[in-house]
Amino acid sequence: MRDDSVVKGYASGLFHVARSEDLVEIVEDELYKLREVLKKNAELSEFLSNLRIAPEGKKKALKEICGDKVSLVTLNHLNLIIDQGKQRKLVPIIEEFLTLAAAAREKVTAEVITSVPLSEKMAEKLARELTKVTKKQVFLKPRVDPSILGGAIVRVENKIIDGSLRHQLAEMRRAMVKII
Repeated sequence: MRDDSVVKGYASGLFHVARSEDLVEIVEDELYKLREVLKKNAELSEFLSNLRIAPEGKKKALKEICGDKVSLVTLNHLNLIIDQGKQRKLVPIIEEFLTLAAAAREKVTAEVITSVPLSEKMAEKLARELTKVTKKQVFLKPRVDPSILGGAIVRVENKIIDGSLRHQLAEMRRAMVKII
C-alpha cells in the first residue's frame, strides 16, 4: 500500500502543513497514538470506515475522542480525510506520515515496548545501541505493556527484536514440547 498515491498525497499534504507550522513532532506523536488506538479498537476502526455513517457523525466522534488532546492541524486533516471519503486509508496515511517525519529528521523511529516505563538513562543507552546497529539516528517511541512480563520488544525498520520474557517462555514451551 506504500505505492498508493492517495496515501502518499494525504500524508505529504499533512507533513507539509505540519512542517510549515513547526508542528511535525507534535503531529507525529498525535498520529502515532491514534494509530495505536485504531489498532487496538476494531469497533472504532469499523465505525470510521463504515460508509453508511455520515461524515458529520464520524467527525463528531473524533472530536469527542480527541478533544483538545490533538492539534488543530491534526484534527483538520482527519476531518478532511473523512470529508473526502478516504477514512479506510487512515492507518496507511498515518504510517506514511510517520515515515516522512522520520526521514525529515534523518532518523528512524524505534517502537520500544517494555513491561515497565524505561528510565531516561536506559532509554538513552538503548537509543545509542540501536543507532550503532542501524547506522541511523534512532528516535524512540516507548510504550508500556505489562503483558510482556519483562524484557523488551523493539520494532525498528520493519524488524522486530523480541526479547520479552513472554516470548522467551513461549520458546521454552515449544522446545519442551519437541522433547516430550
